[in-house]
Amino acid sequence: MDVVVIDDDEGVRWVLQQALAVQNISCSAARNGPEGINAVSRQKPRLAIVDIKLGAMNGLDVARLICKIDRNLKILFVTGYNEVIKGMVEPGLPVLGIVEKPFNVAELLQLVRQGLEAPDKTARPAVN
Repeated sequence: MDVVVIDDDEGVRWVLQQALAVQNISCSAARNGPEGINAVSRQKPRLAIVDIKLGAMNGLDVARLICKIDRNLKILFVTGYNEVIKGMVEPGLPVLGIVEKPFNVAELLQLVRQGLEAPDKTARPAVN
């Protein structure tokens, strides 16, 4: 599995799944934090696209937990609150970037490709 999409918005999940499929990037989707954590544990993806606002469990908490499951997993956050979240991301998390909603699908796919092509546990793009 290449990517797990963790977002509580069905429309966002659908768009991301379709866009990734067109690029021949295998993916699965989860509706909330616990589902996403289970998906990462079972499927061992290389990258997770995580929404910040997931309801009862926020995306930062999910990112911390899934990175404990797989230390080589890379994270790409999507959010409608880009400026607020920048200062909250811990330096130790393997975050490729924070993409603001509504996002440009082509730009998001470019970040996904960069993340999938980057070697594990080495230099990763900095959070912008």
